[in-house]
Amino acid sequence: MKLYTIILFFCLSWCFCQSSLDPKQFAETITAKELKESLYVYASDYFQGRETGEIGQKRAIDFLQNFYSSIGIPPAEGTKNFLQKMTLSIKEEKVESENVVAIIRGSKYPNEHIVISSHLDHIGINKNGEINNGADDDGSGTVATLELAEAFKIASDNGIPPKRSIIFLHVTGEEKGLLGSKYYTDNPLYPLEKTMVNLNIDMIGRTDLLHKKEENY
Repeated sequence: MKLYTIILFFCLSWCFCQSSLDPKQFAETITAKELKESLYVYASDYFQGRETGEIGQKRAIDFLQNFYSSIGIPPAEGTKNFLQKMTLSIKEEKVESENVVAIIRGSKYPNEHIVISSHLDHIGINKNGEINNGADDDGSGTVATLELAEAFKIASDNGIPPKRSIIFLHVTGEEKGLLGSKYYTDNPLYPLEKTMVNLNIDMIGRTDLLHKKEENY
């Protein structure tokens, strides 16, 4: 929980710049309870391991679309209901897949963009029929991105929008070779030269052995 608060505090501090309000109050809207509830859904068997192009990945994008719609964050320009559609080549087969992209417009520098990203896919079902749920990789980053988005929306609804526009980017095909990320950079929805920074969130759901005694991990 402390890690999410630090991440959001940094983002809010930079985005809001000269605001007299304490960004911490919005960071504290992120709760362990909501993160846990969202992750239990996103990494459940219903999503069948979210393999790129398969039914589980389609269910994942439905989940993300519904989340952003439900809290009133609009889709990014150039998408169709949040979806940046693409045809990928995976093991010499054509696979239809999608990035999911939402945006909160900036108040002072709306044409400058901060990207907060995570990958929505995982590795699916193995040859023994076992589901690789992908709770850490990257369910953890996905639900963190959603919670960050919700916190920024709450701040905006309270009259404190970010100075710069924030793009919430959920990329597909990461497990197949960073394919969704490459597709976005090759086909950016907003100019890369106006993209100020990208915070990518991946595998933050558990502590590795090297850092087990450090609370920030």
